[in-house]
Amino acid sequence: MTYETLIARRYLRSIRGRGRISVTAWIAVFGVALGVAALIIVLSVMNGFAGVVRDRLLGVNAHITIRKVYGARIPDYARVTKAVAGADPAILGASPFVQSEGMLCAKERIAGAIIRGLDPASLGTVSDLMHYTDEKTLDLKDRMVEGRPVGGMAIGRYLADRLGVEPGGEVFLLVPEFSSVGAPVTPRYWRFIVTGIFNTGYYEFDSGLVIVSIQAAQRILGWGDEVSGIRVKVRDPLDADAVARAIRSTLQPIDAGLYAASWVRENGNLFVWIRLEKWFSFLALSLIVLVASFNIMSILSMIVMDKRREIGILKTMGATRKSLQRIFTRIGLIIGLSGVALGDLIGFTLCYLQQRYELIALPGDVYIISALPVDMHAADFGAISGIALVICYLMARFPARSAAALEPVEAIRYE
Repeated sequence: MTYETLIARRYLRSIRGRGRISVTAWIAVFGVALGVAALIIVLSVMNGFAGVVRDRLLGVNAHITIRKVYGARIPDYARVTKAVAGADPAILGASPFVQSEGMLCAKERIAGAIIRGLDPASLGTVSDLMHYTDEKTLDLKDRMVEGRPVGGMAIGRYLADRLGVEPGGEVFLLVPEFSSVGAPVTPRYWRFIVTGIFNTGYYEFDSGLVIVSIQAAQRILGWGDEVSGIRVKVRDPLDADAVARAIRSTLQPIDAGLYAASWVRENGNLFVWIRLEKWFSFLALSLIVLVASFNIMSILSMIVMDKRREIGILKTMGATRKSLQRIFTRIGLIIGLSGVALGDLIGFTLCYLQQRYELIALPGDVYIISALPVDMHAADFGAISGIALVICYLMARFPARSAAALEPVEAIRYE
């Protein structure tokens, strides 16, 4: 231990019995701790929200979606699907889909919905949708009812509540139809049996998405053996952009009109907003640490005034200006480090309790989750602690320089 650190610790111990200085020191410690804990909690909650949104979004939507320009249909989709599956080792699965819009009718209630036709055989390779159903599976097969094929349908929880249907109930699907010259024609109703209700917790899906088999969707739309696109799942969702570029290179010789878009591009605004809010919150709450660090400056200024005689004696004994600066800077760092350690402990404890016991609940019909999500990152702890210590260090430099600038004779004469 250097003599600067030894003297700094003795100066800190000496202020315990000095009421005003001691209270100010504790205020500084708890102020830094409050700022650090607030930053940790807010960033952990923002991480949790981003993770929940990403998981729910990618649990239903694809990592990469392949479509044709201008919304044209893909005729030879089996060949395209096979080519996509071998385009990159990171691809875990590919599955065709049909998508349109329509109206659902049940018990004299009507609701608009996105109609998505999926291939049950390959659905599990690109989607986690079945994990959000009570049955953990999707039964979309046709069944014969009164001599006619009736398809199975899975709908979102909020949409089911709006229509007043449960599994086993009947719904009628109405899809707009147009003549060859673009004029609307009398639409037909298609009968379906509700075989599953999914609850992803993402309101946009649960209130307006309907899942049927790809064969039923093609039959309703009169598309024959054509699809809207192909959904692709990759090993790491964060690598979706790079895999999408590899897919585009593979598809160019097959059909120049095909393009691949990753989930990052299709939902980029949402995650940019979350990231910006996270860092704006970080900057705003850093002001708590900055304000608390002013108490460190005031403590050191009082200690310098209180120890003028000792500073003069140290200088006459050969202490250099840099040594004196180090003594008082280390006092500020010890106070700051105590606050940072206490803040880390408080932040970790509160986040852990929320993560383990979900103490703060949220209304599930308003938010996409039932409890405040928390996701602690070691990098956040390190960044927050480091920045707080840097702020404390900079604030300690000003009174440390004042102490180093004292002349020995003037300091002793003052006493």
